Amino acid sequence: MANIDVLLNNLDEVLENSMNLPLSGGRCIVDADKVRDIIDEIRLNMPTEIKQAKAVVADRNEILSMARKEAEGLIRKAEERAKALVDQAAITRQANAKALAMLNEANQKATEIMTQATTKASDLTSQTTSKATDTLTQANLRSREMKQAAYDFSENALRATEESLAKALAEVRATRQALKTTAVESMRGAQGAGQSGVPGQKG
Repeated sequence: MANIDVLLNNLDEVLENSMNLPLSGGRCIVDADKVRDIIDEIRLNMPTEIKQAKAVVADRNEILSMARKEAEGLIRKAEERAKALVDQAAITRQANAKALAMLNEANQKATEIMTQATTKASDLTSQTTSKATDTLTQANLRSREMKQAAYDFSENALRATEESLAKALAEVRATRQALKTTAVESMRGAQGAGQSGVPGQKG
């Protein structure tokens, strides 16, 4: 059974090696099942490590219990953040879909405008050539404006999603460090008490 440090490294690796989204500028999708499996293994390993600590110093039950509760709270936070990563991935997909729909609509409207403008220009006589040229110019300008608006929306949505994912990943790593620190401090406290002649010390 893997120890917690290895499992946390696995969790970090899953987050860093998650699948990239196409045309998203480096955004990715997290495998929620893998993340949950690793968190479940962390939970299964926590009681084992706590029992090992109790075997070294029998009179530290209260301290170990507090450490376990704190660790379980940190694990719940990691699970919530992992779920948030999945939710953010869903938001990214929705943003991409909406942006694509806007671009398609912009292209369709631009095509319609260009077709109408071209038809109108073809029907005009030589005296109205200048007016037809102005109509085509406005159609092109409108098309560029609509495409730019769709691009800006997509870029802003993806940037916000990227910031949320980066924040969530940073908090998962902070949780990992807090778990590691808690485990090290608990073991040091247990070893120190054992060396001081606390009953229950194993040679």
